[in-house]
Amino acid sequence: MGNKKTFVNPLTRSSEEDLNILPAPQVTPASAGDLLIQKEYPSLRKRGSKAFEKTHERFTGWMDKQLKKQLVKLANDEGVSKTSLLNEAIADLLKKHMHK
Repeated sequence: MGNKKTFVNPLTRSSEEDLNILPAPQVTPASAGDLLIQKEYPSLRKRGSKAFEKTHERFTGWMDKQLKKQLVKLANDEGVSKTSLLNEAIADLLKKHMHK
């Protein structure tokens, strides 16, 4: 059983570990002028008029491993977030069950 991953409770894990934030540059008096010349990192996200945290709520759930692999692959292939795909899937599920 050497291949078994150690369980990490997602509720106690910081979500910042998964963020791809570049470390802040070290500011020294000699490099302070250079920082003014450097351009900011370009934003890859499409931002709406409201903050994401105001329109979305984080939840934790369990998913079949094969479904998760397919979801991650679809998100990468389509170039969209997993959140967008999950929102679309849940909306379709709610529509399906509301018509009954």
